[in-house]
Amino acid sequence: MNVEEVLNFTDALIFAKKGKHLSDIQQLIIQAAWSGTRQCYDQIAQTNGYSPNYLKQDAGPKLWQLLSDIFGEKIKKSNFRAAVERQASLVSHESGVIHQDQIYLTDRCQDWGEAPDVSIFYGRSNELVQLEQWIVVERCRIVGLVGMGGIGKTHLSVKLAEQIQEQFDYVIWRSLRNAPSLQQILESLLQFIAKSQETDLPATLDKKISLLIDYFRKHRCLLVLDDVETILCGGDYTGFYKQGYEYYGDFFKRLGECRHNSCLVLISQEKPQEISVMQGETLPVRCLNLRGLSVSAGLQILQLKGCYCNLDAECTILIEQYLGNPLALKMVAEVIQELFEGNVGEFLKYNTLVIDEIRALLQQHLNRLSELENTVLYWLAINREPVSIEELQSDIYPCVSQQTLIKNLKSLVQRLLIETTANSFYLQPLLMEYASSLLIEQVCKEIETGELILLKSHILLKADAKDYIKKSQTSFIIQPIIDRLLVVFKNQSNLEIRFKEIISELQVYSPQESSYAAENILNLLCKL
Repeated sequence: MNVEEVLNFTDALIFAKKGKHLSDIQQLIIQAAWSGTRQCYDQIAQTNGYSPNYLKQDAGPKLWQLLSDIFGEKIKKSNFRAAVERQASLVSHESGVIHQDQIYLTDRCQDWGEAPDVSIFYGRSNELVQLEQWIVVERCRIVGLVGMGGIGKTHLSVKLAEQIQEQFDYVIWRSLRNAPSLQQILESLLQFIAKSQETDLPATLDKKISLLIDYFRKHRCLLVLDDVETILCGGDYTGFYKQGYEYYGDFFKRLGECRHNSCLVLISQEKPQEISVMQGETLPVRCLNLRGLSVSAGLQILQLKGCYCNLDAECTILIEQYLGNPLALKMVAEVIQELFEGNVGEFLKYNTLVIDEIRALLQQHLNRLSELENTVLYWLAINREPVSIEELQSDIYPCVSQQTLIKNLKSLVQRLLIETTANSFYLQPLLMEYASSLLIEQVCKEIETGELILLKSHILLKADAKDYIKKSQTSFIIQPIIDRLLVVFKNQSNLEIRFKEIISELQVYSPQESSYAAENILNLLCKL
């Protein structure tokens, strides 16, 4: 057997037993183990850009354990070749030729769609236990998995499905990334489950849903729908559907309310309204708000990317600053590796959280916010500490009712963009820095163009704030604005002239019309 045949053979065996394929790193290890030179882990790491420790302590041992389970004998690098040849002999003893279709696929009732490979997976043991309890033991009809982009929802869902697949007759994983219609999704599901049982599908959506629920009663099915936020509205309160996708709401409602033996797992950056209404601690619809990784799991990601810390506290600080977000940690680790040779401590000296890649990740979320939700984020960034509903209401201009404000705060909490403590609301450092940077960019643009919007609606330096808050507002908002504007206007004299021009222009407006603008410009002028 050549190495390509070995890879195909091993991959088919793993897929037959586990429903997943070899990952890239697993293929590299197998190639090295099969080759005559028997490359060591250090050579594989050096050639392919991996950490030697990761290969020796994680990827390698996990692969040999997986193959031991598949082959039914203890497998290690030294006996891998002999074990494969024995397995191949068992499969091909009659014809002498190995064909992939000779390997009996034990579970033909699984369709993993575009589910990613999760052979490299860290942490989340508590979440896996909780989700398995809900789905397998308590037999929930719908389980929502909600969290920020990059937090690991998709990988967790695949790991969960792999872990509990033997409890189900059917496992189906679908992504809504390209916003398929409910009609398309239902036809895909029914054709897979029904196979030859149904020649003609019902004509109406209602009857298609009824038929699927009927199958869900007869069989134990696990259906995972990823990227659900794609069919939800941006620029509005959380959980409402885009035009043309409202029928998904009826679909989710019926699956949550009707008796059946299956489970729908919804993965989204925000909860559909029906899930919010139906969920409860003892109800058949549950929802898990996925937070960041533990420090130990985050540390494994940093090590995988070749980063190191001279002090343990450095990695803890970095992981907590990025909210334990796996994607954010991978992005920043790439920067640390390229610019600081993997030294986390050197990166932290620059006190910069929002690199370009992180900006793009966060902006995806802010693009989905309503106008008032964005306003609230800016005010939380300005206040720099937890504030009550009453304080926020007194800040916001034009005034909003308490009911409207509460509705927007609830929406932001459900999006996991703001935190709560003792009836107050605040931003995590990463989001505070990003919201502050957006505020600074917009204010600078308004001063250049003279089209004042945020300068009228938001006060940048609060006169009645505590001294340490005013100092923070000066350092993180006022001074960065001045520094940027000095670059644009070339020198202090030109910038001073511009500030005075704006003050002169504002004098024709009433105090109500100019609102915070005059005070903001005067504060900037004083700090110049």
